Amino acid sequence: MALLKDQPISCLTEWMAYDSKLSILSAQETTSIEAKSCLAQNEIETQVTSFLLRHSGLGELAARQLLSKVTVTEALHRWHSMLTLSLFYADLASLQNSALHREQSRYYETKADAAQDQLFDTGLGIVNFPISKAPVPLITSQPGTNPLRILRGRIRYLDGNGAMGAPSSDFLLDMSNGQQLTLALDSLPDRVIGWLLYVGDESNLFYLATASPVTSSVTLTAEMLNQQTERLDLASQAADRFIRYSTELWR
Repeated sequence: MALLKDQPISCLTEWMAYDSKLSILSAQETTSIEAKSCLAQNEIETQVTSFLLRHSGLGELAARQLLSKVTVTEALHRWHSMLTLSLFYADLASLQNSALHREQSRYYETKADAAQDQLFDTGLGIVNFPISKAPVPLITSQPGTNPLRILRGRIRYLDGNGAMGAPSSDFLLDMSNGQQLTLALDSLPDRVIGWLLYVGDESNLFYLATASPVTSSVTLTAEMLNQQTERLDLASQAADRFIRYSTELWR
């Protein structure tokens, strides 16, 4: 599970699983679904904070700080997707005075309310020691003799207990002229012992390229780029406990 604060909770590919015409509408209209996603994220964070203040049993400051430890469960993921779609169609209905879009907005709003209820019924996932989503590393290039290719990469943090944070956004690894690439991060968060690099091509499959956690920087080699041992699993930290209406459940 990713963390709520990693942002965004869901993306266009997942929204299109619910509404396949979405990419066409988003390209044709002046309203931006990405902007509605940000609004949905802000609304959900406000609602989750309110829930924690009422049901976590903690003081106000501690309850607000707990927001950084909330994980994205299936119900939270669905809530964000449905709320994003509801806001998008509500904006289209306002711009075009469209009854059809207004009806679609109400449909997704109902689905969003149901997902919110399910989240708070089944419990808000909390991790004891959150690991943030890794950033895109700094990439430097110099002449080299690597195979001529263009790949993509993602990295993720690893802590001393073997728990991993959400993978970074993907980034380009341009070795079209055989360049030697070095990836680096300036620092690591608390409790994190290093980061793992995954590389892939246009197939959207990423494979582990580093045999051990990188603490600072790593230079790509042909051997690293050719091994396809461990596939990137998008799952990250699992919740250590759940908070639901005035109760706390431990797994």
